[in-house]
Parts: sequence; C-alpha cells; structure tokens
Amino acid sequence: MRFSGLSIRQLEAFEATMLASTVSGAAASLNISQPSVSRLLQELEADTGLKLFDRSHGRLIPTEQGLLFYEEVGRTFHSARNLIKAAQEIKELKRGVLRIGTMAALSFNVVPEAIRLLRAEFAAAKATIAVRSSKEIASSVALRSTDVGIVDADVAFLDAKCVATFEQRCVCVMDRMHPLATCEKIGLSDFAKYPFVSLGESYFGRSRDGERLLEMTAPNVVADTFQSALACTLVRGTEYLAVADPFTSRFYAEFGVVSKDIDLEISFRTSILVNERSQTGIAVQAIIRIISELLAARP
Repeated sequence: MRFSGLSIRQLEAFEATMLASTVSGAAASLNISQPSVSRLLQELEADTGLKLFDRSHGRLIPTEQGLLFYEEVGRTFHSARNLIKAAQEIKELKRGVLRIGTMAALSFNVVPEAIRLLRAEFAAAKATIAVRSSKEIASSVALRSTDVGIVDADVAFLDAKCVATFEQRCVCVMDRMHPLATCEKIGLSDFAKYPFVSLGESYFGRSRDGERLLEMTAPNVVADTFQSALACTLVRGTEYLAVADPFTSRFYAEFGVVSKDIDLEISFRTSILVNERSQTGIAVQAIIRIISELLAARP
C-alpha cells in the first residue's frame, strides 16, 4: 500500500467514474482522454492496494471495496474543496482583517484613499484603522497587534522594521481672510508679526530652521500643540499663523484654512513600519505599495 503516491487527480478520476458509471463519461466530465482516466484508476488501485472495480464483463462495476472507498473519497473531497475555497478567499483577502495604525495627519486623506484603492483591487478586503500617536503605533507593530504602522519618521522603531520613508515640506497655515493670505510665500520675519500656534520644541527642534522659527515666534506663541489638526483649527477666524504638515493643511482647506509655502526647511517625514519578525502577507504588501505610491505622489 503506497499512499505516499496518492494524488488528487487520481481521486478526481475515481469520483468522476463512480458518478458517470463509465470511463468515457468520466473523461468527458474531466475534459481528459479515456486512456488517461483508465491509467489514473489503475494507479489508484496500485497505490491503495484495493480492487475498486470489477472489469470481468467489459464494464466497470464497483466492488464492495470500491463502494466503501467512494464514501471516504466523498468526505475527503468535501474537506479538500473547502480548503481550496478557503485558500482562494485568503488570496482574495475575503478572510482576515488588515490592522492599520496611523498618525492623525495621514488619516484625513491618505489612508482613506489607500483603503478605497485596496478594495478596488480586492473587493472583499477589510481593515481596522486606529489613529494613535507614533510611539503607540510603533509599540503595537512590535507587539504584532498592528500589521502596518504609519508614523512620524523620528519615532524609535524597537522590534519594528521601517520599509519606506517619505519627506514633504511643512507649510504655513492661516485663515483665508488673513492679511498674508495673498502672499505666495511666508518668510521668517512674517511669523514675528502675528500670534503663533507652535508645534513645540520637540518638533521644530529637529532642524536648524525650526529652531530659528522657535526663537522668532517665542514672544507671540498663543498655544503649543503637537497636532497639526489642532493648529489648523486654532487659526480659523483669527490672525494666528501656524506651521502644519501638508496633508492636514490640505484637508482643512475645505474649512477656510489656506496654506502657503514657507522660506524655511522644516520637513514632515513619514515612515511605514511592519513587525521585524513577521512575514508580510498579500494584504500588508498591497497596502504598503498603495500608501507608498500615494505618499510619493504628494508634492
């Protein structure tokens, strides 16, 4: 008895023959030749050591062994087909949920657009999205409770692997009725003339131009916040100025906030993280590719 040689094709030929009662009928249903079906049946009998058919009268008559084996084949094929269906659903992202952690700035436009594009490729794809601080996201990626993290590039990546980093220039944000709203670019001296909403030393202190901005605006700071969204909200309806990331500012344009280029090198850097010890599946690979394309396309 050589079960190691048993193949799905042999079992398909056996099942088709039992259902059709003839080799020709089995061949037609499987879209193969009659000799191929006969060969598969002979190989199956050799591999199992069973006499499945009585061929003594020119016809294939199932033996008792054949009938008993057919019952088992039916159960086995049902399970095998379920496995094939499950494999297809996994491939098409119909099973499982993609867990995404994102910093607030990317939650306004980039991540929603990425989910839309993902579902255009995989219609049944599902995702959970958590908006958290970059430190919390990096930690959850390290603990494998988040599949993909989109974080501030300056966060520590303990037990997480950075697969891509992108950099954009920050912008100045203000109310659309602000006196500087018609200017093409905002210079360092302009910030000293108006109340300022600051992203704080932990952010601006990363670059020399950021430090210069901190020094210039120190007397005029009305609020400190690490969130560009809050900075954009605070400037509405006032003469306040603020510096924000380009993604958040683009979203707040719908609410009367205008953004202007600044004559300073203050960057917004974003990294995509995955767990260092985990293999990336189809869903993770797809969302990384899509988010990377969206971030690379931004000015």
